[in-house]
Amino acid sequence: MTHTEFISTLARSIRATGATNTLRAVRADRPAFDRGSFHDTRAVFFVWAVDRLIEAGLSDMGVLWHPLTDDRSPASWWSVGVLESIAAAEQFVPADLALAHEPQPIDRDALVAA
Repeated sequence: MTHTEFISTLARSIRATGATNTLRAVRADRPAFDRGSFHDTRAVFFVWAVDRLIEAGLSDMGVLWHPLTDDRSPASWWSVGVLESIAAAEQFVPADLALAHEPQPIDRDALVAA
């Protein structure tokens, strides 16, 4: 699945079933990203990002073109070492670069379970 296809799929799913259900579906399907394998922290980030943009009123095209959904955007929230770790690929790891007052990617599924 290409990154563009993934973001488009997320936008459709979030609009239809919400971010929590979309994240659950992504985790169940575990799509391979452009990098060749599923990465949970990246998946959570992009569900969070697309949901924020949809809540802000962007169209699907606006979501696709927004810098937040660029494949390189997670590097603004995580250091390379953390993002490329096995732990981050296997399960969501909180951002290590964002400041406390900045928006933080969150695992909505974990919030619902708590």
